[in-house]
Amino acid sequence: MDALWQRVSNRVRDELGQVGFETWIGPLNFVGMEGRTATIQAPNKFFRDWVHDRYLDLLRESLSAEAGMSVNVMLVVDNQNGNGHGNGNGNGHHNGAARPTAAPPPAINNPAGGREGRTQLNPRYTFAEFVIGSSNQFAHAAAQAVANQPGEKYNPLFIYGGVGLGKTHLATAIGHHLQAGRDRPRKVLFVPAEIFMNELISSLRRDRMGEFKEKMRRVDALILDDVQFLAGRERTQEEFFHTFNSLHAERHQIVLTSDKAPRDIAGLEERLRNRFESGLIADIAPPDLETRVAIVQKKAALENLQLAPDVALYVAQNVSSNVRELEGCLTRLAAFASLNKCAITVDFARQALRDLIREQEVKLDIDLIQKRVSEFFHIRLADLKSKKRTQHIAFCRQVAMYLCRKLTDSSFPTIGDRFGRDHSTVIHAYNLISRRVSNDSAFRHSIEKIERDLKNMRPDAA
Repeated sequence: MDALWQRVSNRVRDELGQVGFETWIGPLNFVGMEGRTATIQAPNKFFRDWVHDRYLDLLRESLSAEAGMSVNVMLVVDNQNGNGHGNGNGNGHHNGAARPTAAPPPAINNPAGGREGRTQLNPRYTFAEFVIGSSNQFAHAAAQAVANQPGEKYNPLFIYGGVGLGKTHLATAIGHHLQAGRDRPRKVLFVPAEIFMNELISSLRRDRMGEFKEKMRRVDALILDDVQFLAGRERTQEEFFHTFNSLHAERHQIVLTSDKAPRDIAGLEERLRNRFESGLIADIAPPDLETRVAIVQKKAALENLQLAPDVALYVAQNVSSNVRELEGCLTRLAAFASLNKCAITVDFARQALRDLIREQEVKLDIDLIQKRVSEFFHIRLADLKSKKRTQHIAFCRQVAMYLCRKLTDSSFPTIGDRFGRDHSTVIHAYNLISRRVSNDSAFRHSIEKIERDLKNMRPDAA
């Protein structure tokens, strides 16, 4: 049971991110399994209700996938905390309002409901709840175009970006829009690539490939999440290749998400890569500060949480990695404020989030940027500062100059002196890299990664 819960925890952590996991799943206690019912204990009624409303389906699906069978989930309140009593059997009554909640068992081999057209689309992932910023504007516009003209515009649509940036949100929003259908409701199948592979294996073992093919291909739209998990799995890639061809030939919409662009997915067959690249590829970058503030404010409004502008700014300034981490911090603030019955101020937020976020303490300077860029590109620091003009070293030097100008208050002449160059050389480097960042999304991701690494460095590492 401990091993099972550990595997489930790993799945949930990947989905929620570390902050969300530590805030809401970490305090839960896995009591055990009785038949097909898993009992999970929450520390109090507030935690139980929050997990039930937001994460029960995720827990149920993860448990079912790891247990290899459909699993019921029973949420109960810890008896020791005095917030309610429960026997955990799903049948008895409990004192107070702390009644256990059982979720219906999922159809583990049919995550989208098969013929009924019922999907597992997250109800919170809609276009209305998506916050648009410069980092995701193109992907959002592409998703809306697909939702309005499925199978006609951008088929397939391939959305890629880092963890927790909104890929799954946009793909799911397309599904909701198609399901609602102004002209006619469409049958949508949302399936993570890992589930696609598991169901394929199960169908092969049980000699039910006909059912599997009908389920995957008799839909108006197929959304395959985290397509990078197909890499290196030859049999799974072969089956998806035929599924892709069948859907595409019928002009049924295909939406794919990944953490990498198709060309960067190692172990992906060339024929699949070509098909992924035949439609529209849209990337999502980490949100800028203004977008992060807007995300925090919108999520707070959706949760009916009173959040002052300075608190939203504090959270946005100190969490720059992804949207999921922002949401995790916000839900933790909501929990702490409810338990302590107090207003959320900046000081309160700093205390509540002290073990989840670290305020910026590293003072970025030219030396630190030079060191980090040389490490990132695997060249010697001495070469970066030298007079060498080989193409690779010159390019790395231009990147370092660009970052020094962007991330510090240093002037062009000052930066030039530190590289042994004239200020006009630094201006040229800055303009050159700026243009490439604007025009090359893959290159932009690399530059943003260096920036994040610099901003998130510990003071002792600097």
